[in-house]
Amino acid sequence: MKKANVAIDGFAGSGKTTVAVELARQLELVYLDTGLMYRSVALQCLREGLDAGQDAVLASLMERFELKMEVVARPHPTCRMILGREDVTDELHDPRVTALVPQVASCSAVRRELVARQQAFARRGGVVMVGRDIASVVLPDAEVKIFLAANLAERARRRSLELAAKGRHLTQQEVEADLALRDKIDSEREDSPLICVAEARQIDTTGRTVAEVVDEISGWVRCGSV
Repeated sequence: MKKANVAIDGFAGSGKTTVAVELARQLELVYLDTGLMYRSVALQCLREGLDAGQDAVLASLMERFELKMEVVARPHPTCRMILGREDVTDELHDPRVTALVPQVASCSAVRRELVARQQAFARRGGVVMVGRDIASVVLPDAEVKIFLAANLAERARRRSLELAAKGRHLTQQEVEADLALRDKIDSEREDSPLICVAEARQIDTTGRTVAEVVDEISGWVRCGSV
């Protein structure tokens, strides 16, 4: 029997990645962070010295863009990003890449191409897919749709810890400002803005443990729907 697909959307820092990774591990599903695909485009722009602010440049890049999502089983079923023949997954959170992501993600040509690849990947079933337009655009027929949220202070605290672990130390105020700007860009872009679809279950992760959130979602997955 084909396994259910799980669509998880939400604001930056709401816990999407952490929750999705653990959910996929427990239920033996495959985790795909679609944000890494957009980051791969941004990385290619940096490598080629391309202007990510020019839609025509990005559209031309997508015509020859070689990206493969390679499923690996350990430490949990997830996808590595193979750009050309190179695994670039560990480079995708470089600050220079992060700075280009909003421009790349706002380009319709990029979104069309990557959405088509995401949909093709999900036809296998049994995918936990994370992003900002998964339930609304990529997988509108997903059996389980989740929208994660958390208050800005909590999201900034989490992001600060992530950055500190990577050697980047920013103030709470700096991180909050960055997240607020990203929220605005994601919610107001013309192509596939971040929204919570009517049929999605909303979960506020503020003050909740990962285990609590995962347990709640896994119950819905086992039922096959929300």
